[in-house]
Amino acid sequence: MTDFKNITDIFFDLDHTIYDFDKNAELTFNQVFNDLNLDVPSNFMEHFKPINDYYWDLLAKKEITAEYLRFARLNDTFQQINFQVSDETINEIASRFIENLTNYNHVFEGAYEILDYLKDKYRLHIITNGPDKVQELKLKNSNLNQYFCTVTNSELAGAKKPDARIFKYALNLANVKPEHSLMIGDNLDADIKGALNIGMQVVWFDEYRTNQLQSFTTINKLNELKKIL
Repeated sequence: MTDFKNITDIFFDLDHTIYDFDKNAELTFNQVFNDLNLDVPSNFMEHFKPINDYYWDLLAKKEITAEYLRFARLNDTFQQINFQVSDETINEIASRFIENLTNYNHVFEGAYEILDYLKDKYRLHIITNGPDKVQELKLKNSNLNQYFCTVTNSELAGAKKPDARIFKYALNLANVKPEHSLMIGDNLDADIKGALNIGMQVVWFDEYRTNQLQSFTTINKLNELKKIL
């Protein structure tokens, strides 16, 4: 197991690591569909999850825009479940989804407990690819903002993970060197490889329990951090 004795600062990804995006997204979509009187099949989220991940990877690679992502992920999902809906309605759903997402603020099991455990031992930070205002509301409404000394998002940094610029921005903001920093996140490319490339240490939060063998430390639950930090 990796020795993290030299770590002073811990950087967390937000969505899919602390903030339970999938659960909150499902609740939000249910609200939006109900408000628009849409009888969407119950398997919507099952198809939406991988499609959403696919488009976020494209966005991180700068191959698409955020506006394109918001439409395409819904359009593709509706096509897969054979649900007929107009482009106008898709745009309305996309808009209402962003507006209402922060009404739901479920976090992963053990999130508050582990943050309480870590906050007196390390300086805690956030690095997220999400938009500034939405991520700020997620942190505020879920009462997570109290734990973090700095919050870096892709809008502030002018780059998205795994681009080295967003990590360097976050490190400069926190005034800490890479070798004294630990990145914890769920995305192997954006969070883990991105952090490793600039010399940070890493812990992979294997949210979907793929249990892939890796050369770096892996956890399935946030509370497992107590065993290593």
